[in-house]
Amino acid sequence: MIKLICIDLDGTLFDDNKNISEENLNALAEARKIGARVVITTGRPSNGVKPILEKLGLTTNNDYVIIYNGAIIYNCGTGEVIHTTTIGGDIVRRLYKESRRLNLHYHVFRDNEELLTIDKNPYTDIEASINKIEDHIYDFNLVKDSDRFIKAMLVDSEENLNREIKNIDSELSSSLTMVRSSKIFLEFLNPNTSKGEALKFLANYLNIDIKDTMAIGDAGNDLPMLMAAGIGVCMENSFPEIKEKCKYITESNLNSGVAKAINRFVLNK
Repeated sequence: MIKLICIDLDGTLFDDNKNISEENLNALAEARKIGARVVITTGRPSNGVKPILEKLGLTTNNDYVIIYNGAIIYNCGTGEVIHTTTIGGDIVRRLYKESRRLNLHYHVFRDNEELLTIDKNPYTDIEASINKIEDHIYDFNLVKDSDRFIKAMLVDSEENLNREIKNIDSELSSSLTMVRSSKIFLEFLNPNTSKGEALKFLANYLNIDIKDTMAIGDAGNDLPMLMAAGIGVCMENSFPEIKEKCKYITESNLNSGVAKAINRFVLNK
């Protein structure tokens, strides 16, 4: 029996207009009624996920959420952070210099969730708008080694990221968790951070056997949890390299693929 369901948002639970279909809402409600825990698992910060948690009714002391691609897990009712990982100021400065070398835009999230950027740019504007937060211009040369950050991001056009991703310093890309969370976002996190590690931590915390877990996602940052879960389901609209590695494929985010997966594996419909 599936007791824990980790679900991505963009490209998965959301349609292309950031809406959740009635079919998805009904399936999530039915799954919760039979005792399955629904855990939103996203790269977004807390401000960006709270409206979704409220819409889904995931606001009690028995509900948890995974944010920042696994860097933070907190209790939705109490606000207690039960798991967190960070990167240091030295890494943030090195990635800043890398962004200058590659001529890509750059922003980071401090451990207090403050969004800092080199300059005003359309990609950081998207981050700020989606998550309903303000961005602040910052001189990254002032970052101290002791400063702590949740994640750093190279943000730019799909074309520019596609061109430069292969040119990133291999020492940085191999020593950190590097995930392409969208066409315009490339994220760098603590090497022990991923949605998969977060899923495993939460399952253990809740005393749930990993075989009784399920994950649904569509992008590269979802792959670790799709591989870690007892049942990993990717969307029909997933990147080709994700579909190649995923045993189960549901319908697209435009056709309530999340509901289809829950109906099959949780509700046995």
